[in-house]
Amino acid sequence: MSILNRNPDGSRIPVIVAIVIVGIIFVIVGAVVLAAVLGTFALSTGEQAGSTPSVSFQFGVSDGTATIAHAGGDSFSAGEMLVVAGDSEQSWASLSGADGTVAEGDSISFDVASGETVELVYVGGDGRELVGRFSA
Repeated sequence: MSILNRNPDGSRIPVIVAIVIVGIIFVIVGAVVLAAVLGTFALSTGEQAGSTPSVSFQFGVSDGTATIAHAGGDSFSAGEMLVVAGDSEQSWASLSGADGTVAEGDSISFDVASGETVELVYVGGDGRELVGRFSA
């Protein structure tokens, strides 16, 4: 017999007790790791939720000039909204000449070709999201 398999009184330590102890350690470690993964997931989705503003826009085109107006909803930073027309991509800030907050009633105007598709793309948060589209 090995010294590792005996108690001080000479009796053998049951293998089942050793297996149970190792199993309990694995369960505790697994629970801690699972809690960490779920906590990280919950926190990361919480930060992304609601990052895109809920906004309604009014679009109009007259004599080759398109106008987009903030018609209601959340305000947003002028630098976070892109206007994509054909191959051109400009921020609301560069088109308006102001880099502040865009609120209801604010508008921009720019030249556009007839039949061209114009898209509004929000670029705040973790990515890009299409928030409006119209045809000139």
